[in-house]
Amino acid sequence: MRRWWQWPRVWLCGWVGLLVWLPAAAFPQADIRLQVSGYAKSLAVQSKSLFTGQNYFYDLSRFRAKGQVYVGNAFQLEGWLDTEMHAGDFLETLDFKFGQLLRPARFFDLDWDVVTENRLQVQQRLFRLFATAYIRDVQITVGRQRIAWGTGFAWNPTDLLNPYNPFAIEREEKDGVDALYVAVPLGALSRLEAAVAPGKSGMKPRSAVRWHANAHGVDFSLMGGRFQGKWLLGGDLVAYMGGAAIRAEWAYTVQPDRGDYWRFVANWDYNFSNGIYTLVEYYFNGRGTSQKEEYNLLALLTGEPFGLARHYVAALASKDLTPLFKLEWYAIANLNDRSALWGPAVTYSLTENLEILFSAYLFAGAEDSELGGLNNAYFASLQYYF
Repeated sequence: MRRWWQWPRVWLCGWVGLLVWLPAAAFPQADIRLQVSGYAKSLAVQSKSLFTGQNYFYDLSRFRAKGQVYVGNAFQLEGWLDTEMHAGDFLETLDFKFGQLLRPARFFDLDWDVVTENRLQVQQRLFRLFATAYIRDVQITVGRQRIAWGTGFAWNPTDLLNPYNPFAIEREEKDGVDALYVAVPLGALSRLEAAVAPGKSGMKPRSAVRWHANAHGVDFSLMGGRFQGKWLLGGDLVAYMGGAAIRAEWAYTVQPDRGDYWRFVANWDYNFSNGIYTLVEYYFNGRGTSQKEEYNLLALLTGEPFGLARHYVAALASKDLTPLFKLEWYAIANLNDRSALWGPAVTYSLTENLEILFSAYLFAGAEDSELGGLNNAYFASLQYYF
């Protein structure tokens, strides 16, 4: 029998109460505003185990509450509380256990297990929890946050604070990092940024500095930092030409024990007059290999969960057939071994705040290729926003 403090509603009430009380106590005379939003979502996935080939079913139900407290223009406190239920025989597979091992290490443990059984888990997670102070024009943010650097779509070579997996089913879900972030404006279109993430559980501290500016209508950035004992130098830019956006991002990593390497991304996106949106991105991974036989060794040595080859292309196309009905096509191709991921999706808005999605990840290629050996996944979700 669970104790009273284990129930999600107790944590939710306490979390919202803390968001309201802290600023009111610290700034009794200030103009305080509270915003609460979020969503409820159910995601069902049908696929096969990569290790055994057996069919499995997985259901993820998530209730996310977002709370934001503004104290005038000087202080902001924000938190996202997730209550998640994981169910199905997928929880008994090696795939699920392996995925748990690959979860990024965090400095603060902000997850709680409410129920843990063979085919059922209920967890609570603080997906975001950070405070931001504005001292004159300087922004200081501390806590679990998303630091969005770079211009890439599927890959971000300069984003090593909170890297993103382009093969994830929930592509919109992007992890944050426990860090201190400071942004200092240097002019109307330029700023200097710095971020520090402390290390824990074998992870070394990560730190970086980034300068962002604009010249002749082109946004560009230069950055440098130290990640897991490696030095990285990089940059990015965004330019607009003929109604299209052209982006580039690059990073050079100094790795004395295994050799230095480059990573590079370039993409182009455009909205056509018929309502079709398209994006194409090329990715060069200097740490990858062009030989399929080296994939397993590379994954073991680098811990890279995706992107084992050297050359990739990603693409996205979408069109709103009606205000309620949307088609989308997402794809990634490994140009070295000619394997690919195809991701068609259909989204329909049942009401203004309720939408249903049907999609699939279909893999093609030889059995010994990076993507061809993966099993197709079929999924659907129902999501309500408030």
